[in-house]
Amino acid sequence: MSAAPAPSAAELCPNCGTPREDLAQFCEGCRYNFFTRAGAVTVPQPSPSQPSPRAEVPTGSPTWTATVRVDHDYFARVMAHSEPEDQGLHVPTYSPDLHIPLTRTVITIGRRHQSTGETPFIDLDSGPKDPGVSHEHALLVQQPGSTWSLIDNGSTNGTTVNGAEDPIAPYVPVPLKDGDHIHVGLWTTITIRQD
Repeated sequence: MSAAPAPSAAELCPNCGTPREDLAQFCEGCRYNFFTRAGAVTVPQPSPSQPSPRAEVPTGSPTWTATVRVDHDYFARVMAHSEPEDQGLHVPTYSPDLHIPLTRTVITIGRRHQSTGETPFIDLDSGPKDPGVSHEHALLVQQPGSTWSLIDNGSTNGTTVNGAEDPIAPYVPVPLKDGDHIHVGLWTTITIRQD
């Protein structure tokens, strides 16, 4: 009986050196395309005026909650426009909703980085892992008057709001209101509500 081959080290991105996540098409560091071997997409850097992700929501401000759920209707819409190789994907049959208080002025949405252990505030790597969500998919940024804006961080699969067909433009803040639905990945819907 022969020994199983030793696991090889993760392939490194030739552009930035970030380890490749499993068989991901794009580098999570710079968006280099491992399939086509095309160069990286230039990713604009956040402005220095952007609030710190660790800043707490001021005391006395209205409280908001994000409800994260597996959305079967959204999954059906995504699959109706998917490539043939994606047809084998299945939505989880059941997953309890997550209710996350928005306690910071900048809320990160994404999946935990396996290589660095960095975890977003809304971590979509726990529960039913949505394979269509980027590690640094989007941000919720508190605005004056305790409202929120959504920013797509140049995610691979985009972000939509309230069932729209077209994704929002990357790096452009989109104002949100109480009850808006944010759609990311293959089946995840995040609803924000003022408590």
